Amino acid sequence: MTAAVGLGPLGPLTRALRTELVRFGGNRGPLVFAAIPIAIVMPLVVTFAIAAVAERFATMSSTIQVTSVQTSNSVYWVLIFGAMVWALIAATAQAGAARGAAGDLERYLFPRIWTVPAARWMAYGSLSAVSSFLLVTVVLLVLPTAFPTVYGAVSIGSPEGLRFLLTVPLYAFAACGIGVGVGAIIGQPVVTAAVLLGWAFVVENSIALVPKGYTLQGYMPFLNGQFGTGQELAFTPPWGLNGALFYTTIVALALFVLGCCLLRWRRRTR
Repeated sequence: MTAAVGLGPLGPLTRALRTELVRFGGNRGPLVFAAIPIAIVMPLVVTFAIAAVAERFATMSSTIQVTSVQTSNSVYWVLIFGAMVWALIAATAQAGAARGAAGDLERYLFPRIWTVPAARWMAYGSLSAVSSFLLVTVVLLVLPTAFPTVYGAVSIGSPEGLRFLLTVPLYAFAACGIGVGVGAIIGQPVVTAAVLLGWAFVVENSIALVPKGYTLQGYMPFLNGQFGTGQELAFTPPWGLNGALFYTTIVALALFVLGCCLLRWRRRTR
């Protein structure tokens, strides 16, 4: 208690942040089983495996035509595996921690309902942003060097490359906010994971098939965030690159607030 008071109003938030980082980095935590293999290693493996195959086809025969890849289409798998897996980690962490004895302890240690969800967003969002920045840097540097025939036009110093360096971490941070919000709203880890993955990979891509689907697709938060990074997509939202990224952030904040409100309601009804 004394340490928390000494830290002022941010004392509980700081303690919650440290607690979440310890939980994340444990021997059986998400760092070992999800973050490193899926959110960090897999985007690189998939990106470079596809690049190697494309480079092989482009150089082995003049009868096979392989279209060169531009910078604006070079970090797709970082967005798909990197940012989305971090969002899933944040979502299931929030959904699982509010249950059972862990949830009771959390309510006792942190009476303010927003403290722990905010700490989770800060923890996983920051880790996601840092890892995304590093992944984008590695991809933009390695692709044109190792696979010059197909990826020779990729450049980290181009306007598109510089935008990726800035906006992919921002998108990754916002995606974690969406994850925490959804986790707080649903409160069941398995259901939360299914809803988040189903929405991001099924609903947002298939909604274009329904009546006025292309209009509805312009409001999909994950696609807006990906478009806002500068990634080439088959749709254009009505508010441009920066507006699309801002829209995703607003959705994240709205879901976070709604999740905190539902957490408060659940506490009062128990």
